Amino acid sequence: MLVDPRHLVQLYTIVEVGSFVAAAERLGLTQPGLSRNIRILEARIGVKLLNRGKHGATPTDEGKVLAAYGRTLRELTQQAATIGTSVQRGEIGELRVGASFTIANGLIAEPVSRFLDRRPKASVRVIPGPTPQLLQELDAGQLDLVVGGIQLVAEQHGVRFEPLVENQLVVIGRRDHPLSSLDPVPLAALLEARWIVCSQHDPLRADVERGMSSLGLSRECVALETGSTSLVVDVLTQTDFLTMVPSAFASSLVADGNISRLNLETKFTLRPLGVAYRSNGDIPPVALAFMKVLREWAKTNARALAGDADGLKSIIRRVK
Repeated sequence: MLVDPRHLVQLYTIVEVGSFVAAAERLGLTQPGLSRNIRILEARIGVKLLNRGKHGATPTDEGKVLAAYGRTLRELTQQAATIGTSVQRGEIGELRVGASFTIANGLIAEPVSRFLDRRPKASVRVIPGPTPQLLQELDAGQLDLVVGGIQLVAEQHGVRFEPLVENQLVVIGRRDHPLSSLDPVPLAALLEARWIVCSQHDPLRADVERGMSSLGLSRECVALETGSTSLVVDVLTQTDFLTMVPSAFASSLVADGNISRLNLETKFTLRPLGVAYRSNGDIPPVALAFMKVLREWAKTNARALAGDADGLKSIIRRVK
C-alpha cells in the first residue's frame, strides 16, 4: 500500500485549521482538488479519516494518527528547505582546501578564521602539500580549492587560476637583526651572512636559488636546509641568519613581531598569489563562499602581501 506523503501533509493541514476551505487556501489548492486527495488517501488506507459537517471537518481516531505523521512530514520538509538554503549559501558543509607549504603554515589562518566565524555550521580541512600534487587532487575532485602561488595551467587540465595579489621574494631575519635598520642593505653584508633555504622538494626552491644567485650568493653561504617553516622561524629568531620567502608569507611573520623584512634595492617577482578551482563549474557553494572571503582578505591586505613596507606596518598596527 503506497501512500502519497503530500496527502498526509494535506490531512494534517485540514485537522489543524478545521476545514477543507481554509486548508485548501493555505495549501494553494482548490477545495475540490483537496477533497479528491483525501478520498484517495482514505481509499488507500481503507478507513474513514475525517468527519465532514456543517461546522468543518474533525478527524477520526485513525485520522488523528495519520495527521500526526503529516505534521512530522511537514516539519521535516521545512527543515530540509532551510538546510537547503543554507547549503546553497555556503553556510553548511565541509570545505577541502589544498595549500602550498608556505600558505598552510600561517598565512591562510586569517581568511579561514574569518570564514568560520561567519559560518558556525561549516568546517574546513586544510591539506598542505606541493602545489603540483595539490592541483592533481583538485582536478580529480579530491579537493575543492587550492590556494598558493600557482602557475597558470592549461585549460584542458580542468583547472582555472584566479590571481588575488602580487607576490615577491623577500629577505627576512630576526626582529632586531643588525641589517634590519639599513635602507638599502649593502650587497656585501648579504654575502657575509649565513642563510636558510627551503628543501629541494619545495617548488619554491628554484625561485630561492635564482634570487640568491642574483645577489651573488653561493651554496657555501647556506647554513640550514629544511622543509619545516616553524624551524626556520625558530632559528631566525635565535641567530643572525637570513632567508628568502614569498612576501605574502613574510607579512604574517612580520605581523607576529619577531621577524623583520630587510630592505633591498633589488626586487624578485614571483607568481601571483591566488586560488585554483575546477573549470567545469562543479564548485560547491561552501567553496564559492570561501573564495569570496579570500577576495576580501586579499583586497584588504594587498599591499602587505605584495611586500609593500607601509602595508606591512598597517598589518602590525591591526595585530597590536
